[in-house]
Amino acid sequence: MKNNKNGKWRSLLGSVGILLLAAGIFALLVATRPETHVVEVKEKAWPVAAMEIRPGRWPRTLTLYGRVDALSRTSVTAALAAEVTSVPVGEGEAVREGRLLVVLDDRDYRLDLAQREAELEQAQAAIEEENSRHRGNLEALPGERRLLELAQAEVDRLGDLIRKKLASQSSLDSARQALARQSIAVARIEESVRTHQSKLRELEARLAQKQAALEKARLQLQRTRILAPYAGRVIRVRTAVGQRVSPGTVLLELFAETSMVLRAVVPEVHLAVLREMLEQGGTITATGRLDGRPVRARLLRLGAAATDSGGVEGLFLLEPESRWLQLGRVLELEVELPPLDDVVPIPWEALYGADEVYLINGENRLHAVKVERVGQLRREGRDLLLVRLPGKPEGRLLTTQLPNAVEGLLVKVVRRD
Repeated sequence: MKNNKNGKWRSLLGSVGILLLAAGIFALLVATRPETHVVEVKEKAWPVAAMEIRPGRWPRTLTLYGRVDALSRTSVTAALAAEVTSVPVGEGEAVREGRLLVVLDDRDYRLDLAQREAELEQAQAAIEEENSRHRGNLEALPGERRLLELAQAEVDRLGDLIRKKLASQSSLDSARQALARQSIAVARIEESVRTHQSKLRELEARLAQKQAALEKARLQLQRTRILAPYAGRVIRVRTAVGQRVSPGTVLLELFAETSMVLRAVVPEVHLAVLREMLEQGGTITATGRLDGRPVRARLLRLGAAATDSGGVEGLFLLEPESRWLQLGRVLELEVELPPLDDVVPIPWEALYGADEVYLINGENRLHAVKVERVGQLRREGRDLLLVRLPGKPEGRLLTTQLPNAVEGLLVKVVRRD
């Protein structure tokens, strides 16, 4: 029994010892732990570029993309049926007005011309014959009328003699026959004189008809030699020697160099300004470069219909020194517009969305502002956007395109534009 009590005390003392040992180890760990420091979390300032806002008077540059075209383009066609005998021009060749382009076989048309000339001479001879006959009738008519009077007098004389029984009835009948024949002769001459003008008009109409036929034959013969209607360049040759062509067959295409234009779509926002300048008689010049050579043109007029993109096509007439361009080529154009007041040129990187920029206030935090886009400007080879800011903006303009730009974001200006 006593041994049992001693065993319990030893067990209890062992447990207490373990607890005291654990407490001592914990106290030692607490006493030897490292010191802790409170870390202060600072807001990140994003490095950005900025520029000072200086509203002023700035010119505008309108950038357009023009395509070379020609207002006068011609498809030269055959006017008659014939075989092509010569094509003395090639594609891309410059031709002067009246230059021979295509030659057609003219043998049939030369024969037709000779026939028409002969018919004309025949009609002229008929008129001369009628005039000669009329002159003869006018000269013969007085004599024939005198003979008619004599024949009538003879009939009257023989009638008196028969009543006196001094002449035979046969003599009177013969005189009456002579009177009738002479009367018919006079009537024929008088009819010929009376109808001379109508016959002459008929012959003259026939002559005019023959003259028209002759002119048509000459025209047909001329059409076998096809000439350039104006100075220009050959776009494409669509025929060759030996080809049999018919009326309406396209032989070649060409355009007038004096009608060369640049077609460029003008955005709606700039239409009013360009229209006003044109109405006031101002000269609107567009410049560009292609193949390392300068290109100059002036706005001729605006188109009559809107394009699918919403703008209106502008026709810029190329200056003579720029007419070396080929049709269909595209180039960038710059059009100088009148300057605007109270606008600020900004880089395109400063624009967020369609019409928003960020200003940097005195606490280096961003503030979003809506702007009005009024144009573009090219300065020292750099494209800038012209905007008008509301009110009197203060601070600097953010010119860095931040993907996380929001109202109140803390930034740090490290570079000024």
